[in-house]
Amino acid sequence: LPVPQPRACAVPQLAAIYGSTLGALRTGAAAASPPVDGPLVNEETFWALEVEAPVLRRNDDLLKPPARGGSQAVLERAARWVELCGAASETAPTGGCTDPAALRIFERDAERTFMTNAHRASMIGTLKLVWPDNRDYHQGLGYVYSFLRLLLPEASVVQLLLRLNRSERYLKGYWFAAPQPYVRDAMVFTRLVAEHFPEVSALLQQAGMAAEAFASKWFVGLCLHVLPFRALLDFYEGFLSEGALYLFKFALSLVGCMQPRLLECKPTDASAIFALLRLDPSVLPDADGVHDQIVAGAARWDLSEAHVAALRAEEQAALDAKMAKVRAAEASMAAEDGEDSDEIVFSDDEEDEDPEERLRRLAEAN
Repeated sequence: LPVPQPRACAVPQLAAIYGSTLGALRTGAAAASPPVDGPLVNEETFWALEVEAPVLRRNDDLLKPPARGGSQAVLERAARWVELCGAASETAPTGGCTDPAALRIFERDAERTFMTNAHRASMIGTLKLVWPDNRDYHQGLGYVYSFLRLLLPEASVVQLLLRLNRSERYLKGYWFAAPQPYVRDAMVFTRLVAEHFPEVSALLQQAGMAAEAFASKWFVGLCLHVLPFRALLDFYEGFLSEGALYLFKFALSLVGCMQPRLLECKPTDASAIFALLRLDPSVLPDADGVHDQIVAGAARWDLSEAHVAALRAEEQAALDAKMAKVRAAEASMAAEDGEDSDEIVFSDDEEDEDPEERLRRLAEAN
């Protein structure tokens, strides 16, 4: 197939902003192929360029290039998602992003997602577009963008991201470097596990595992790299239909399905417990039916919105009190050091720190 040429100056403009070339990429003319306006999986050139891209790691041959029959049934499902969550009226904020620290993080996450400059530049462009709503960033936003972009046109992806980010029904407050609404909901999840699975709750407490440290890939990243795509589609539809309540149902279903294996672990087996909770493919390969069981089980959970709302209120009050102590301690330290504490610091900017490790530190600090 002939390879289309890139839009003029797309990558040079980005390089001028960051002072970089977006990293080492494949060589040859194909590496310069520009992104398309429709779903990425509809383009043969996407498959030629990105077949090894990290975003496709859990595809398990669900999505296919047009030459192998395509992915029409999946795309028809995804085409209903904007309407499903009421995102059609969302419009992008103005202003974009010129913050050097944020742009550096966008670049790094794009490099972790796609193989080629053009697809990375397209991802960075969307992250810049939605930036003004929060003026902050969490890697989970990049995860959600990358999965949606496989299945939907860029404009629909932007509408969905804005809806999820702006609505209390979905993920408002989650896509920040230190997302307190997520920390609150992880604390709520801990309470729910204690109510429904006391033995697992005791194991996690004895192992010193706070939910903040392992649940963000479910709650903030919406299970990219956790579920194979066949199950991830059902997960997305459940979440878009029910909102954040579905995340608690999914998380409880996961614990219920994994309980027998978890209780075989000793509290000192931290790595084994983490692997089970994260559905690590080295332990639970994509062909394992447990992923489908978890998603199917989530739909059967009878979880009261009123109960979750009450737990949220209680945990938010507890978190506010803890954070007040943290801010007081930080202010005292800043005064002693003579430092300006008003500067925004992106915890994502720590080169090698895993997001779950960052949240674990936040939980411990609280």
